[in-house]
Amino acid sequence: MVDLSFLGVQNHIGFLSNTITISHMTGVRRPIHHAGWGLLLLVGCATEPDLDLPVAGTLKNSENTAKTTYQRAQSFDTAGRKKKALGLYMATADRFPNASFAPAARFRQAQLLEQDGKIDEAFDAYQNLITRYQGSALYTKARDNQSKVAHAAAEGQVTGKLLWFKPALDIKKTVSMLETVRDNAPRSPSAAKAQYAIGQVYERKKSKLNEAVSAYQRVVDDYPRSSLAPSAQLKIGELLLAGASKGNRDNSNLDRALHTFEDLRQAHPKSESADTAGTRISEIRNRDIQRTFDIGEFYYRKGEADSAILYYNEVLRQSSQGELHNRAKARLQTLEGMD
Repeated sequence: MVDLSFLGVQNHIGFLSNTITISHMTGVRRPIHHAGWGLLLLVGCATEPDLDLPVAGTLKNSENTAKTTYQRAQSFDTAGRKKKALGLYMATADRFPNASFAPAARFRQAQLLEQDGKIDEAFDAYQNLITRYQGSALYTKARDNQSKVAHAAAEGQVTGKLLWFKPALDIKKTVSMLETVRDNAPRSPSAAKAQYAIGQVYERKKSKLNEAVSAYQRVVDDYPRSSLAPSAQLKIGELLLAGASKGNRDNSNLDRALHTFEDLRQAHPKSESADTAGTRISEIRNRDIQRTFDIGEFYYRKGEADSAILYYNEVLRQSSQGELHNRAKARLQTLEGMD
């Protein structure tokens, strides 16, 4: 990027170089054209280096130029001139990608973009370093910072708040960022964490509940030893339970939720999620008992005693005690007395 004020000086000096005059032996003054004079005046009038970079030549020259450019970026950075520093860091990494200063330049570029609230650009800059400079000492730090950026974006999606960045990212972009974090280190704890966060992002959207279930299921399937696996399985059961509606679909979701909670208790019996799953199992079974009792009541009111007796007995089979158990037993006694 070229400093426009500097170009203004350059143009002015260029004009002066065409009008410099000297005295001839005859005493006649005449204008002469000499590019060297303009160059000398240009150098003398410059107050700070511009952002233009020379074209890379040999490897040695490229390394030297990269070093010079990186050091200029640091000078602007230290002086608080972040915009100029950002341009030079980016130029160092873009124009001299094989130079030893390129990873550090790219890393600092990503940090400055992050500080400026340009989350998606910062994420991509970190990804460039992660992909290209896996042997760099900054590789792990870049991965950690990138993960932080992605989870901050996801947290903004989940809570509906804009955290420390300006524009809200859409759900597709946020999920894509988390998927990248997951795939950058698929066997690390960060992968399970990123996949779980994908489930949370989808869960917040009522139209994406199926996607949320699938995302949490992947945590259970791909990261069964993760500390997040029990919580993910609990989430699946609760989403199915909450999504239950009237009719056959209700029965299907309740059955799936029940099996999910039972599997959770078997796979992770000592987890806190297993305790919650036990409570949910009781709720589902009570709901089943209530539905069975209601059907018995329906036939009782219609006077269809045989059908009513069938469902009241089913209530007794499903429960050993409780209000519905006692009411069904009382109905059976009444119907038997009528015989």
